[in-house]
Amino acid sequence: MKLSNKIKNKIARLSFEPVQLLKYLKTLQTNKKHKTGTNGYYLNKFVTWLEHGGKLPFKVFKVGNKKLPFLTFSSLPVVNCPGALECLVYCYSLKGWRYPAVFFGQLQNTLLMQNNFNLIELELEKMLKTKKFKNAQKIDFRLYVDGDFKTTEDIKNWMKLLRKNPVVNAYGYSKSLNLFSDLNEAGFKFPLNYVLNLSNGGKFDFMKKALSKLSFVRGNFTAVTGKISEIRKQFKKKIFICPGDCGSCTSAGHACGNNTIFRDMEIVIPIH
Repeated sequence: MKLSNKIKNKIARLSFEPVQLLKYLKTLQTNKKHKTGTNGYYLNKFVTWLEHGGKLPFKVFKVGNKKLPFLTFSSLPVVNCPGALECLVYCYSLKGWRYPAVFFGQLQNTLLMQNNFNLIELELEKMLKTKKFKNAQKIDFRLYVDGDFKTTEDIKNWMKLLRKNPVVNAYGYSKSLNLFSDLNEAGFKFPLNYVLNLSNGGKFDFMKKALSKLSFVRGNFTAVTGKISEIRKQFKKKIFICPGDCGSCTSAGHACGNNTIFRDMEIVIPIH
């Protein structure tokens, strides 16, 4: 079974209408037995959960790889990115949709963010009790490898969860800058264990200067075109060029989550 990008985009759009989503997914199912790891296999697995409930079909949190060796969370890109604009042209997250488990995992998390954040909280509790993390004094956590904060309620839910778990050092990139601005103006207090990088290419880039003054904001994270050897010429100030490997980018730990040494430092990454 092949699920084209057109079909996946329709599924993504329907993720905010669960009843219609289930109806559409059922039209895609066949009576054929599908091999493990295929589109059909994960489609059936997801439909069974969506219709009958029970054990979550995909892990809510993942432990990354050599390039990103942190605890991570993702949701569907584009439909969860209200601030997206120019970045849609080079969105790397969409490339991950060629892997069925990635797509349906993001779809699951998108549904949980809407009505079942308590399950996300429970899954984090379980993760923190695993052998890998139970004795850790600090756990680096990339909040949204894919996707973004869709509403102010999303931000508040995550920030409250992080406040309950100070051992988790969370960081991320966002173009939903209007939502952060709204919460700040409303007097919302952000936890000390969250660091925000202001990502470029969005509708609300004009808000970056004002937001950069907030204590939880590390600074700009800028995607640019050009060869690495020529990137520095595009800037009139000192910058840090992202080498791509988050776990070992500096001897002081990963730069994007460091709100002391790298505060106000523009971190630049080549578009690839």
